Amino acid sequence: MDTPTLMFGKILALYMLTAGIAFIVATPFYADLTRKADKSDAVAVNISGMVHLFIGFGILVNHFVWDSPLAVLVTLLGIFFVIRGAAYYWVPQLVLRPSEGRASGLRGMGAAFIGIGMLMGYLSFFA
Repeated sequence: MDTPTLMFGKILALYMLTAGIAFIVATPFYADLTRKADKSDAVAVNISGMVHLFIGFGILVNHFVWDSPLAVLVTLLGIFFVIRGAAYYWVPQLVLRPSEGRASGLRGMGAAFIGIGMLMGYLSFFA
């Protein structure tokens, strides 16, 4: 398998697992954080968009591959990060609106992150 695919797969797997566990373990913190994040905090919104774009562009500039399940996941996550980052700049009110701090939504997102992270981790580290 392609070395960049494995490298990005491992990094993204660890990120997804860490973030997913955080959303479940520290749900009250993230619920409060998302309640406070609104259009009035333009600097935080801008920085978050920038970070998403750097991650997404970093992946896509070095990895736009569709030849294996792991490569597809890595590329799709790169695309997701770019879309999310662009949305922070272009339509911040829509990006922040769904994040109204509902605990069940955060737990569901955490579970999804863990599931994707486990799949990517398996494909990157063991398969």
